[in-house]
Amino acid sequence: AQKARRRYEELRAKEERRQKRLVEQAQQHEMNEVEQAQKQQFLGFSAAWDKYMADYESTAYMSLERLKEQHSGEFSGFQEKLRNQPNRVKSSRELLELRRKQEALAKLGKYEEAWKVKEAGDHLEEWEMARAASLMNDSARRQEERTARQQEKALAALLKRIQRDRGEQIRHRQMDSQRLIQRNKNLKVDLAKKQHLEFQRAEAAIKSIMSQPEHAQRLLDENDPAYVARSAAMGELPALGKIKWKGPCLPEKYIPPGGVSKGMVRTRDKEGRLMTGPPRLPGEEGAQTA
Repeated sequence: AQKARRRYEELRAKEERRQKRLVEQAQQHEMNEVEQAQKQQFLGFSAAWDKYMADYESTAYMSLERLKEQHSGEFSGFQEKLRNQPNRVKSSRELLELRRKQEALAKLGKYEEAWKVKEAGDHLEEWEMARAASLMNDSARRQEERTARQQEKALAALLKRIQRDRGEQIRHRQMDSQRLIQRNKNLKVDLAKKQHLEFQRAEAAIKSIMSQPEHAQRLLDENDPAYVARSAAMGELPALGKIKWKGPCLPEKYIPPGGVSKGMVRTRDKEGRLMTGPPRLPGEEGAQTA
């Protein structure tokens, strides 16, 4: 008897360990599914952000290219305007005086003196034209430099705005990523706590069932199996004789309507009221009346 008892205890302990392993495997499978779902969620999150940042970089590049094309067009138009601008040089008072003096001497027949005055006027006119060209070139260069500085400022402002927006998007991504990671971590912690409680209850239920197999069988016979399962999951089994479970059936004192009882029909009088006496089978009343 002692040997059989020890053998029974060994088998029961082995079965308890097997049931515990099944519970642990189910919980590990549940945790793995949650981790896999979180991994897929994070991959989708990263892919969505990568696509958004790629679209942003493409839009920023197109904005820079459009601005560069605009600046190039403006600069080319400015240079074309300078090339087409007429070179009008206003003669000085001294040059005009020399030209008048030249004409007067020529009229008087003093050609040698007129020639000397003409040479002096030509040298002065050449110098004035060179000075005017130099001033015009200096003015054009200053305008080009001013335009180039304005375009550089506009380009730098656009680059600064793009960099600021890029940094803002990166910060948003980091914040969203941290929130997602923390939310998933909290979910796993809550799941681990729930599984710990479930394992403790399942362990207690396994011990209760394995220590009282006949009691557990009687519980299944006398109670609702769903109720027994819920009680076992809570780590405690209901007592016998407290809850009497039956399958779906009619109440014991149920009276069918219309006077029908066990397939028999009670007779009625002319006013439709039930008559006293034993019920009759359908058809007997009509045969008796005939």
